[in-house]
Amino acid sequence: SSGINAEYGAPIINELCGKGFRLDHMPLAILQYRNSEGFDLHGGNLDENGVWMQDLSYDCRFGRISCNLLNVSIQLDKTNKGDGGFVIVPGSHKANFPLPDNLAECSDELTEEHDYLVNPAMEPGDVCIFSEAATHGALPWRGQSESRQTLFYRYCPPNFGYGRAYVDRFKNLEEELSPAERVVLQAPFTNRLDRLHLDENGEVGITPRSEAKKAFDREVFHSEYF
Repeated sequence: SSGINAEYGAPIINELCGKGFRLDHMPLAILQYRNSEGFDLHGGNLDENGVWMQDLSYDCRFGRISCNLLNVSIQLDKTNKGDGGFVIVPGSHKANFPLPDNLAECSDELTEEHDYLVNPAMEPGDVCIFSEAATHGALPWRGQSESRQTLFYRYCPPNFGYGRAYVDRFKNLEEELSPAERVVLQAPFTNRLDRLHLDENGEVGITPRSEAKKAFDREVFHSEYF
């Protein structure tokens, strides 16, 4: 559950996605067996035609960072540098040119010829946080363990949504969730409309809307919120 509600990562996710961040996508468990194939590079700031990918975008303006889709991955197996598995292209979240097709394939041959991929060393329990605007993928697994297991959780700013399936799936679990978990499963809407959020200590807070404005909306829209 700590992965879902991001209670322990709230300060970092607040910094990167903004207060009121929300879980997006269904959580995902990755299982990669030894010598299994990798997964070609994907994500990135641009699509294959060089068009800006707003859904995945990273931006930094006026001293604030904004990630429209943030990946928080929890490592369950030890990974040494060179073992394969997760790789990322540093700096690609700021790219202004699309990745060439001949560099996108994650294979042993390409890794030996190019040093643009980083294959980080991680211990079980380590958390790797990266923007989906950064081009990433997976190399064939050749570590000491029989398999590599990772849990993926993705987060969005409060008024942004990417995934869809999880919205209906979690409706039936509401009674089983903690207050903090329910906070990060709110639908997308802006903080100024009484949105609940997790503060720096993982406690539930709220950005209140004034009663005068809600009274106005009730009069005009017959609802407390426009």
